This record gives sequence, C-alpha cells and structure tokens, in this order.
Amino acid sequence: MATRTHDISVSVAPALRGAFDGRRELSLGVPAAAGIGDVVEALLRLYPRTRQLLAGDGGEPGGLYLHVALDEASARELSPGGGGMPGGCRLYVFALSRPPKGGRTGGEG
Repeated sequence: MATRTHDISVSVAPALRGAFDGRRELSLGVPAAAGIGDVVEALLRLYPRTRQLLAGDGGEPGGLYLHVALDEASARELSPGGGGMPGGCRLYVFALSRPPKGGRTGGEG
C-alpha cells in the first residue's frame, strides 16, 4: 500500500534565497501524516546550506537564523496529535537576526 503524500508550497524570503539555491518558491512532497519537524528535516536535507541558519549556541551574534511560519489551521494540523500535513499548505521561510550574547535584545523583563 502506497503512503499518501501532500504537496506543500514554501515561500522563501529574499535574505534566505542563497541557502535555497536562489529559489523564491518551492514545492515539497511530504507524507500526509508529517509534522512540522518532518517538514524542517526535509528542508535541511534538500538544502544543506540551511543548516548554518539553525538557531543555536554556536551562531554569530547579529547573524541570521531560520524561521518557519504558517497559518493557524495548518499549525494545528502539524502539531503533535493533529491530523498531519494538510494538502495545499503554505509555509513561509524567513530569517531574523540573532540576539547579542546574553540573550536579551532590550527591555526589562
């Protein structure tokens, strides 16, 4: 029995296009039961230059790091216990600057 897959669209922000081979849009086929972690893993596998954009302790302060956003309905489906990847889902991949060492960017907390 074949595993059902869905095609999802990924919109790539201009600052990240170099890591995605210059593409502004891509289509990604994932299993229907995939979660957001599966989607991110697929992006990292297909576009290995994106690994340097993962948030973590080793990044350069002020450097860019990867963010993934999607609409609320898709986020519910992709969350643990959700139904999996909805067909026709659109993800948005963009970058923010890393905060300075020490973590806070300003303001009192």
